[in-house]
Formats: sequence, structure tokens, C-alpha cells
Amino acid sequence: MRRAHKTPQFSCLADRGEGQMTTALLLLASILFLPGIFLPALQLQQLGFLTDTHSIAGLAASLARQDAPLLTATVVLFSMAFPLTKLVWMWRLQFRRQDLTHPAHLDWLERLGKWSMADVLVVALMIFSLRGSLLLDAEPLPGIFVFAASTLLAMLASGRIVTQLRALRAQPEAT
Repeated sequence: MRRAHKTPQFSCLADRGEGQMTTALLLLASILFLPGIFLPALQLQQLGFLTDTHSIAGLAASLARQDAPLLTATVVLFSMAFPLTKLVWMWRLQFRRQDLTHPAHLDWLERLGKWSMADVLVVALMIFSLRGSLLLDAEPLPGIFVFAASTLLAMLASGRIVTQLRALRAQPEAT
């Protein structure tokens, strides 16, 4: 005699209708993240004629070579580590097949989400602080826009995941 095995209709967020749009946003954010880090994001002009371009990763490397550990750590932490950690955490939640109603899942995503635009803000502050100087000027390049797009798409995906997790937590236990 075979025992009937009941499988839940949806086993992870990605299997749900609203989860498919979230997966698409998350995929696009993830695809744009690496080019956003490595494409030229900042053009520095010194003395009006010497130009130098930097990606976000190149900027961190340059700061490290100039023995600026605090600035290096700030750029690496806010522009690379937090966004990457958040993307990995969202992928984990999106395809997790176990209990998603545990409060820690939502808590970690919300904690990481608080730093969502800090990465873009760090680069924007750098550009703003260098603009208009007689000796040094800075201009944004496509890499910063790709990076910002990745960050915004990740924020949208994060909001959708938070909404779905809250809805799951609000559902009464199935018997």
C-alpha cells in the first residue's frame, strides 16, 4: 500500500507567480553587479589635462596602494561586500525550500537592506568632493550608472522578497 505524499504547491519563493518577477529582478541585478564594479566609474582630471579613469574595484586598489586603509575598507565594505552579501542572501531566500517563516530570514535581509544605497553614496560623495577643484576634477562614467542600476534592482527585489516573506508569516498554519 503506497502512502500518499503531499507536496506543498509552492516549495520556494521563486515557484510563486510573484516570485518569478523577483527572480528576474534579482538576476538582472546580479548580472549588472560585476560590470558595475569593474567598468570605469570615475574619471579624474588633474591640472586640467592629465586624465585617469577608475572602476570601483580599481579605486579600492588605488586607495590600498596609497596606504589609505580606512578609505580602502570603506569602499570595499560598502561598494563590494555589502551588495554582494545582500545578493547572495536574496538568492538563498528566493530558492530556499525549507521554512521561510523564521524571523531571522527577514531580519537579515532588512539589516542588509539598510545599507542598500550606501555603496552608491560613497562614490557619489567622492565625485562631489573632487568636482570643481582647480587641480583635480572628477566626472562619473558608465560604470557608476551600471552599478547604481544593479543597486536599485536589488532594492526592488529585496522589497518584493520582504513582502512575500511577511505574507508567508501572516498565513495561518496549514493543518
